[in-house]
Amino acid sequence: MIPADHSLPASVLEQASDWVFRQQGALGEPPPRADFEAWLAADPRHGEAWRLACATWGATGALAPVFAAPPRPLCRPPRRKRPSKPLVALALAACLAAFVVLSPLRLLWQADHLTGSGESATVSLRDGSRVALAADSALSTRISEAGRAVTLLKGQAFFQVAPDRTRPFVVSGGGVSVTVTGTAFDVALDDGRVTVAVAEGGVRVDYQGRSERLVPGEKVSVDPAMGEIRRAAVDPADVAAWRQGRLVSDNQRLSAVIEALRRQYSGVIVLTDAALGETPVTGVYDLEDPERALRALVSPFGGTVRRLTPYLLVVSPP
Repeated sequence: MIPADHSLPASVLEQASDWVFRQQGALGEPPPRADFEAWLAADPRHGEAWRLACATWGATGALAPVFAAPPRPLCRPPRRKRPSKPLVALALAACLAAFVVLSPLRLLWQADHLTGSGESATVSLRDGSRVALAADSALSTRISEAGRAVTLLKGQAFFQVAPDRTRPFVVSGGGVSVTVTGTAFDVALDDGRVTVAVAEGGVRVDYQGRSERLVPGEKVSVDPAMGEIRRAAVDPADVAAWRQGRLVSDNQRLSAVIEALRRQYSGVIVLTDAALGETPVTGVYDLEDPERALRALVSPFGGTVRRLTPYLLVVSPP
């Protein structure tokens, strides 16, 4: 056995992560048991990495009913010494990477329109309104003679609303509602916050009995966890800049910018340090290459990005 304080190399953690995915069938048919046993016996560090991955997988109890549990002999009892925090974070990242396979399924039953990672779509509604749906986003619609209601279930969308004063157009998301009769605006659900930015016309934003009216060049950010509503100016040309492949951040939390990059990345991005996530960030990033944008985002603050598998990026503090 390796010493308890031995640091597992990234290559070993990567292999353990891959075996997690393969054994659960997330990347196709599970491999033969003999192949796994051969890998386990090849290096004592493999067992350490596997036990760590198994322990973390078991902690994500919500996944167990979906994926078959691994055969009992494969996950040996964990060692008494508690694994170091960095290793726990990396193993948890492996479990989250497998979970991404299920994400679209959670929304299929309630979404009328859905996009995957790195793809966008334009939706034409029955009333003549148009919606540009960003990557990894979901939308449900209820358009009738009685009213026009849309719910942003996930992600981000830019709305160009057909004028109709008799039927206000209402967008709901994250506990916030936006009411308009005809305008163009963007709504984003990122990092637990709801942000509304106006390019044309005017909107009313309602949250828990409070209302904010916005005109072009204004935005509001609602933080339900803190109960805060913050107004700010925005260049109308930067509203929904993601449609041109640009991610514009004006003093946003780094964690919120990472959330936007996650929608473009075909895998999982894990931020291991909450303090780094609170760092305010201003800049313009290229959405066509989310991994490169992620490195450009965190490097000024000493952060590092490690690719553990083709589907997993881990962001760590200095």
